[in-house]
Amino acid sequence: MGTAPNHFLGLEKEFSDYAPSKTVVIPAPFEASTSYQQGTSRGPQSVITASHQVETFDIELGQDCHTQGIHTLAELAVQGKSAKTACDLLYKETKKILDDGKWPIMLGGEHTISYGLFQALFERYPDLSIFHIDAHTDMREAYEGNPYSHASILYLIRKQCKKTVHVGIRSMCEEEALYVKKNNIPVYYDFETRKTGLPQDEILGHLSKNVYITVDVDGLSPQVVPSTGTPEPGGLGYYETLDVLKKIFKSKNVVGMDFVEMMPIPNVVYGDFAVAKIIYKCIGYKYFL
Repeated sequence: MGTAPNHFLGLEKEFSDYAPSKTVVIPAPFEASTSYQQGTSRGPQSVITASHQVETFDIELGQDCHTQGIHTLAELAVQGKSAKTACDLLYKETKKILDDGKWPIMLGGEHTISYGLFQALFERYPDLSIFHIDAHTDMREAYEGNPYSHASILYLIRKQCKKTVHVGIRSMCEEEALYVKKNNIPVYYDFETRKTGLPQDEILGHLSKNVYITVDVDGLSPQVVPSTGTPEPGGLGYYETLDVLKKIFKSKNVVGMDFVEMMPIPNVVYGDFAVAKIIYKCIGYKYFL
């Protein structure tokens, strides 16, 4: 396995070599079907670069969480490939990481690439459930004729795994609204939860023991993460996001994560940094709660 020129957090060899590391970061800069602004292929590197400014001491946990080891792979050679080929490459890479007993965090790229991570996790954990943060449900059967579109990834996943929970949602088409209603899918709409807060215990009740968390960064407020291709008004705040993630980590076995749809904006780095910080918080929650 190759090593990225700069590791997540810029960690020294002692804490970033593959063998002793418990966490493996997989940069997967696939971009093919973005429908508004382009640039998600640069997302993984922007998060890694921003992570070099994150303090390794976590005030909340009172720990230097990087001591569990975080290895960063070289970027997967997925750009320019078909969606199926790109997802197959990520599936194989993730399968090896799981076989080695490590915890995968994938950095996209557009949301389509999540399908490769999902396939490997679902194969390993048949009771898998999915916690999905996003501004959009991504449940179109196909978008512009493409079933491997970023706008269809959750529909594609749900063909195999029906245990999905969705928060931050504030944009969908009528086809998706009908699909959600017909299948009684737990979708927590942002216009409602902004008044009531996220019902964390209810959300946990929809999740199985083993959980895959997929985060489209446009699920967060543009005030937190402006650097995404399809920003939507509203969205989750920084601490609101951490609160629900912490609850899931404390109660469930989070078997893998991804953060997708980062689209870096030149000289506007606070969104990149926010995502890097959330990733590091999740690593802390995984090992120190």
